[in-house]
Amino acid sequence: MASARKPGCPLQLVTLNMEERKVEVNEDALGRLEKRLKELGAQRVAIVSVMGAFRTGKSFILDLMLRFLRYEADHPEEAEAAQNAEVPARGGDAEFPLPAWMASAGVTLEGATDDSDGFRFKGGMDACTEGVWIWSEPFIRKLNGVPVAVLLMDTQGAWDSNMTKEQSATIFGLTAVLSSKLIYNINMQIQEDKVENLAYFMRFAQAAIRKASSELERSGQKLNKDDIDRPFQALDFLVRDWRHFREDWNVDQCKDQMEQHLARHVNPQNTIENSTAEALHGMFQRLKCFCLPHPGLAIERETWTGKVSDINHDFIRFTDLYVREVFTDALKPKNILGSELSTVTFPLVLRDFVSAFHDAAPAAMSFTQAMTNCTVLLAKETAMKNYTKKMDEAAQRAPRGLDPSAFEQLNRSVTKEIEESYSGITIFGSDEVRSECWSAIMDNLDSLHKRYFEENSRRLEKALVAFAHVALLGLVLFILDRISDWTCDWWSQTCTDLSKLMFLAYGGIFAYVGIQAYLLLHDRGRMAAAMAGGELWKEMVRLMGVYGELAQELNFHEIVNVVKQ
Repeated sequence: MASARKPGCPLQLVTLNMEERKVEVNEDALGRLEKRLKELGAQRVAIVSVMGAFRTGKSFILDLMLRFLRYEADHPEEAEAAQNAEVPARGGDAEFPLPAWMASAGVTLEGATDDSDGFRFKGGMDACTEGVWIWSEPFIRKLNGVPVAVLLMDTQGAWDSNMTKEQSATIFGLTAVLSSKLIYNINMQIQEDKVENLAYFMRFAQAAIRKASSELERSGQKLNKDDIDRPFQALDFLVRDWRHFREDWNVDQCKDQMEQHLARHVNPQNTIENSTAEALHGMFQRLKCFCLPHPGLAIERETWTGKVSDINHDFIRFTDLYVREVFTDALKPKNILGSELSTVTFPLVLRDFVSAFHDAAPAAMSFTQAMTNCTVLLAKETAMKNYTKKMDEAAQRAPRGLDPSAFEQLNRSVTKEIEESYSGITIFGSDEVRSECWSAIMDNLDSLHKRYFEENSRRLEKALVAFAHVALLGLVLFILDRISDWTCDWWSQTCTDLSKLMFLAYGGIFAYVGIQAYLLLHDRGRMAAAMAGGELWKEMVRLMGVYGELAQELNFHEIVNVVKQ
């Protein structure tokens, strides 16, 4: 796996045009990512994104994550050993050693320079990230035993001085709906205004989803309440430059303080203005806080060159702990309202949601339409996957094909299962939308049915083709036996013995092939047996031609001379 991994580079997937107030997909970048996802072959995708205020080090932390993922992909055995290795406890005299994943790629972080080896960052006040960027090379990781393509996403600094409230909500909205884990990067501590910044999008999205879900319930659709109440997956508050860890505390005590800090600012029971806190708990399935101490004064200088040795050891300790938590089994494949996003549907869903935010201002109507398109798309893909999986399993169990009546019975059974499963899938939109979606699914199933029917027919016709080589051998032995009868059996005991051996051989071959033909006749009738016999003969004739050409290429005269010598 490591040898197949390409270096990768940052790709700008989404651009935000401030002057024209438009959000657009970069089709070239998306096409490049889509091609790479297909090459890697993973079916599921997980997206880890970092967003936050202007100049809070989002790209810096993503660059460290990138270095961690590269090391784990290139050195799986060493990475596994490092997970179980003991490190000096915090609060003692020994410094935390530089992890292998941070040291192995060189002394300078990739994103500190203007090359494309990392997410570009630098010290000072200039913003480096514009729009939504993603790393071009997915990292295939096993999450709960299943290979998943993990993507890293970097966003324009939300709520910076150049962005309106609507534009900030657009960036946050796009990031939230696309992310498996959204990391909200904030400075110093969680504050009410930082949490309130999320509320603008959260409330409109929550209202749009609940309005649509109530319409779905009135139409009789079965809804998963958890998926509707909490449509987004995971939100981490990543607090940077945290100054409140005591030097004599161990890691567990520091984690307790993180949990207390989250509860103080995001627990609805503890906050004065608790509507935003309630909205967060009502929209995300998992909320967490993690605090990182200051990385060191050298990092803030505009002239900093990205030297790893300049980074504070306590910052390295907690960064190592955090990246390991982010990329473990706790990271889930991206799903929307309970349906998993695949590497095939990800580009289509991205286009739908960018279209919903096209005017750089979220609107309930366009968001609902994007959710409708997305859920319809995922429902179609789920139906196609289930059908092909069931039919492929049946084909493996019956490699020589199924009787036409049995095949049609299988098709009806699988289609019924898919219809029952479809009734439990959440589809945004009216009954008409749901009906149109099912009609489209049935059209696709009909196309798949025709393809599998033709493949099954070919299997039936070629049920005996696998025996062509051995049948041809039996025919050759039969002919040689007949020749032996007329030429040498009457005077040579050797010929007689060989003739008996050939008789036993081709007799056994003909008996075996005959039994297979009889079973085919018994199971599928005279027509199927006749067609299979015809295909067997065609294959034998083809093999005669192949072996005849090989014989012509051999120089038997030279072989005889060699034997005589």
